[in-house]
Amino acid sequence: MKYETLENVLMKELRLLRKTLIIVLAAFGLITSVVLFSKNKIFLQAGAVVSTRPLLTYVCKEAFLSIARSKPINAYLTPEIQNALKKADFKVEVDEVLLNQEIDEGKCRIIVKGGERVRSFLINLVKSSDFDFYYKLSEINEIEVNKDELKSNGGEK
Repeated sequence: MKYETLENVLMKELRLLRKTLIIVLAAFGLITSVVLFSKNKIFLQAGAVVSTRPLLTYVCKEAFLSIARSKPINAYLTPEIQNALKKADFKVEVDEVLLNQEIDEGKCRIIVKGGERVRSFLINLVKSSDFDFYYKLSEINEIEVNKDELKSNGGEK
């Protein structure tokens, strides 16, 4: 094979490789931009799965724990709660979550143990399909803990 023939074959292969690389990079850039800039989260558009009630207890627990650890996650909190946390500290020592239970549509109860104390909180959540996780924490109220209830739930050992 002559040098000119080999050079021509290599140049054709190189052009084909460049075109393929450009197409792959353009497709990767397009897909990445769609994922990053789309209003609706593609990975969370599971319809019925996302809007089911088990998600309520998940958001309830994660939002509460993020606040208790003084590292609030904005995706779980309404703007009103975010502003309130900036103005005042919310300090709750949490060593263990004893109960995380849905009480009603948009309400859950969480019982935590920390620092030799057991505390109970009633948490209100608002829901909207515009939210990343369908629910956001909108209100926290501390309520009295019933000792009989703790024993029946296995809270005190």
